[in-house]
Amino acid sequence: MEEVKEMLEARKNYLLQIKKEKESALANGVYIRDNDVKFAELLAQKDYDQRVLRAVDKELKVINKFFSDYPDTNAEQVYEKLHGERQKLVLPIKKSDQQYIREWESVKYHEKEFYEDDPVFHTVEGKRVRSKSEVIIADALSREGIPFRYEYPISLKKVGKIYPDFTVLNVRKRQEILWEHLGMMDDEIYVEKAIQKITTYEQNGIFPGENLILTYETKKNPLNQKTIMLMIQHYLK
Repeated sequence: MEEVKEMLEARKNYLLQIKKEKESALANGVYIRDNDVKFAELLAQKDYDQRVLRAVDKELKVINKFFSDYPDTNAEQVYEKLHGERQKLVLPIKKSDQQYIREWESVKYHEKEFYEDDPVFHTVEGKRVRSKSEVIIADALSREGIPFRYEYPISLKKVGKIYPDFTVLNVRKRQEILWEHLGMMDDEIYVEKAIQKITTYEQNGIFPGENLILTYETKKNPLNQKTIMLMIQHYLK
């Protein structure tokens, strides 16, 4: 239900902006005839704007009624308002965010194996990863409180088991998103493999911008903290 409220709030703000623009146009007489615009077009625009305003006012009335009638406590929030001891005695209709995160993070899995000659990089929390860029990404996720799994195995048709760099969790949407960092985009062979990997993801219903985050870098254009934060804010908050 919170998603509905957010959607309606965004819609309300959009409608209010339209209302402001159209009321201003009608009040300021932008429909005055000039030499460049046909009079019929001006009248048609004025009529259209008036119709838009009436439609906006009707829709805003419905949205405002929804907010005025919306209860202070919805069904999901009943559990959150129980005393801690009482919470232990009941099964909620929906797990709290913290319950959901704890269960998600508790999943056991086998990561991709490290070999003896692999370079050694550790995150601030002591997690071993495969590159400096992955350290930067992992540390940013930790700072922002974003739950993640490193190299959590998944199975894709045609290729079998693979190990995405990160599997991250958008807690608000309760959505798992893969994050692949493509770190050698100035290497032709690497680029070909990266394109093949992205194509395979798409063939398995995993699309960039939806449930797949992609970051890139070359020697001249290394990964930077600003890019990582933009991705986190856009996809995971």
